[in-house]
Amino acid sequence: MSIYALTSLIVFIIVVVGMVFQKIDRTLIAMLGAIFLLGVGVFPNQIGAIKEYVDYNTLLLLLGMMVFVETLRKTGIFTFLGLSMLRLFGNNTYTLFISLIFLVALFSGFIDNVTTVLVFIPMTFAITDSLNINYLPFVLGEIFASNIGGMATIIGDPPNIMIASAAGFSFSEFALVMYPIALINLVFMDILFIFIFKKDLQIKFDKDTIKSFDTSHLIEDKRSFFLSIILFVTVIIAFSAQHFLGLESSTIAIIAGFFSLLILAPNQVRDTLNEVEWESLLFFFGLFLITGAMEETGLIADLSNVMVKVAGNSVKSFSMFILPVASLISGFIDNIPFTATMIPVVQHLQVVQPGIFSDLSPVWYSLAMGACLGGNATSIGASANIIGLAMLTQFKNKTILFKDFAKYGLLLVLGNVVISEIYLLLLFF
Repeated sequence: MSIYALTSLIVFIIVVVGMVFQKIDRTLIAMLGAIFLLGVGVFPNQIGAIKEYVDYNTLLLLLGMMVFVETLRKTGIFTFLGLSMLRLFGNNTYTLFISLIFLVALFSGFIDNVTTVLVFIPMTFAITDSLNINYLPFVLGEIFASNIGGMATIIGDPPNIMIASAAGFSFSEFALVMYPIALINLVFMDILFIFIFKKDLQIKFDKDTIKSFDTSHLIEDKRSFFLSIILFVTVIIAFSAQHFLGLESSTIAIIAGFFSLLILAPNQVRDTLNEVEWESLLFFFGLFLITGAMEETGLIADLSNVMVKVAGNSVKSFSMFILPVASLISGFIDNIPFTATMIPVVQHLQVVQPGIFSDLSPVWYSLAMGACLGGNATSIGASANIIGLAMLTQFKNKTILFKDFAKYGLLLVLGNVVISEIYLLLLFF
């Protein structure tokens, strides 16, 4: 192993360990790692490395969708739609639970999981307090549903954005494969939770209480509200028809973000841009360079060869192997650096065995499923988990211990992984 390869590996390990123990901000440690690798000469051409290894399609897609979601959120559209759906389907505790879980998963396919949790959990507390029922199964269910729903589309979770960009999947192509398994896994979660929290979900309440919820106060500006609905539907259609339109996902996202800003909030540009998670974008930038250094020095090629030996020399065996491995690792380590590491590994399979790995689609989908589903295993597995549990403490002074969360999460992930493996076998093999 060359000195540059060893240096790249050490930097990667330091960055991952730093993120796991959360002793230093993940953006700071990723950027410092990338800057160090650029400075010590791992890349012969620094500007060339930035051009080659940084995935600008992913960064621009994230930026565009952050601006778009933040602009629409201020109109009250997401809260209004959520409460309106509850008024339609909240007939008893079971249907209330199922409809809330379904809504969270649906929203998570189009807006980021953290935003979904921030919208729905306060709404859930208001509902459960009004009905005098236990909030815990609802809150835990919504956290889990946000991660399951996020796997359904390329814009639902950052690993999907990265994978779709690397594999060249369109929005509709990705959704056609991932939406069915997301729904199946969601149904499994509903059944599991209804069984676990049977006593809490058997409580009867006056369904007129749900129907009496007032949504009119959520619409401050009718013009902006109706425009936001039109924009939201238009963007979904544009993503679905991107091949026909000849547009990259990032192009659609950037147009959606800044056009919505022009139409809905032209005087709030600075406020909206201040809400963009610039830290996340810089984190991605640094991470791309760190994994790029591992690719530049040959570490990724070595890792590909080792994984082929362990997983088996076929698309089927590799796909079956990567899903549980991705789920396990993503439960304890942020799924973004893991995905960033695995993408060049998967790409290199065609160099290792070009005949056998000519079609990598099953491997890409397996990686996406594992990275998204694994986040439910522990309380630190996904950002939505951390935010959701923090809100539980903030609003209810209730703390869920790591082991208590994992008791539900590991059981759910185990079932979801088995279901997803069967799905992959039936779909591709």
